[in-house]
Amino acid sequence: MDEGVTAVRRQFPARIRAIDDLSSRSEDFREICRDFADAQSELEKWKVSTDPKRNERVVEYRELIAELSKEIEGALDASVPPTAR
Repeated sequence: MDEGVTAVRRQFPARIRAIDDLSSRSEDFREICRDFADAQSELEKWKVSTDPKRNERVVEYRELIAELSKEIEGALDASVPPTAR
C-alpha cells in the first residue's frame, strides 16, 4: 500500500473504506495522500530540529497538514454518493 494512503488511513480511521476506494481509482487523491505523509514527516523532523527557524517551520507544516486534511475530507465527501451518507 502507498505510504501516503497509509498515513491518511491512520489520520482518518473511521473513513478507511472510502480512502481505499478513492485511492484505488484516483491518482490525484493518491498524490494528496503523499503530500500529507510528506508534510507529517517534515513536521516530525522540524519538531526535533535545533535550527533557528524551527518554530516557524513547525507552524507552517501544521498549517499545511490542516489544509491537506480539509482537502482529503472534501475529496472523500465528494466521492460518496449522497444516498450513502
